[in-house]
Amino acid sequence: MPLYHFKLVDTRIVGDHGIHDLADETTAQIEAIKLARSLRAARPELVGMNCSISVTNEDGAGICIIPLEIT
Repeated sequence: MPLYHFKLVDTRIVGDHGIHDLADETTAQIEAIKLARSLRAARPELVGMNCSISVTNEDGAGICIIPLEIT
């Protein structure tokens, strides 16, 4: 299974949320939405700070960017 890297970003990397072994890009996007929702609930101070969850594959190609504000 491919590896996907999850990072909390604003204009730079704010936090690394690990590498996950997932079935495909769709699953990675779903996990990014779940992570964004979880972070928004746990750290409401991040809302309005232009923070997003960035997901890249093991080659560094961008998969998705999920803003915390819209989840």
